Amino acid sequence: MPSGVIDLRALAMASATVGIAWLAVACEPTVLIGSCPQASSADGGEAGASTTAEEGVIGSSWSTGFEDGMCGYVAAEGYCYARHDATLEMVSSPVRNGKFAAAFTVTGNATDEDRSQARCVRKGELPKTAVYGAWYLVPEERTSDGNWNLFHFLGRDSDDKSHALWDVSLANNADGKLVLSVFNFMTGTHPRIQNAPPIPIGSWFHIQFQLTRSAQMNGQIKLIQDGTTILDLMNLVTDDADTAFGEWYVGNYARTLVPAVSTVYVDDVTISEEP
Repeated sequence: MPSGVIDLRALAMASATVGIAWLAVACEPTVLIGSCPQASSADGGEAGASTTAEEGVIGSSWSTGFEDGMCGYVAAEGYCYARHDATLEMVSSPVRNGKFAAAFTVTGNATDEDRSQARCVRKGELPKTAVYGAWYLVPEERTSDGNWNLFHFLGRDSDDKSHALWDVSLANNADGKLVLSVFNFMTGTHPRIQNAPPIPIGSWFHIQFQLTRSAQMNGQIKLIQDGTTILDLMNLVTDDADTAFGEWYVGNYARTLVPAVSTVYVDDVTISEEP
């Protein structure tokens, strides 16, 4: 268990307006759910958090810093989960801002058919253009098979079937250092990032993914690391679903890691119009 872990039950009891519990459903993710009355109000439930007034639509202005546990997601019709030897916990250290951050711990063991994952999800009608961001801290180097996922985007068709669109993940470069990578599920390719800078180990760094959704060859994506654009692709299909509904996953998912157990810390998750 990571240092500085906050017992979610104690956190719930400490605040009369926040209740967080585990819900285990057979063959489904273990989902963190909560009753957050103040999070249903117009202010979004925590300092800096806001939600759109129109149900089911993801606005281009939203944030959560986990100061009220998962309430920033619950209030925005989202959810958080952990499954297959993964855990999701509130921690008091390390924290980028405020008093809490989220610790996502997985076991990257390729011999297990079920992939270990712990993530939080926003779901609804995605904006035409938005910047999806989060601050991460990776405390230790790992060797990955390239499928160590931090951001994941799904689209949904009118038959209510979802399919993957984009991944932002960690991979090892030729020197063994961890760098950001992008995977385009629609083409099955990794767009090449020239001279991708290694992520800082043990320090907070900022990931932003700008997505202009289009089923035509006029979409755009940008990957921004600590304020610097490291990938900018234009004139491509970025969302081939036939509805605007989608999901954005933030957290930790791994197929193979050496050593296998890994924790990443996340704080200050945002959706915005500009980087």
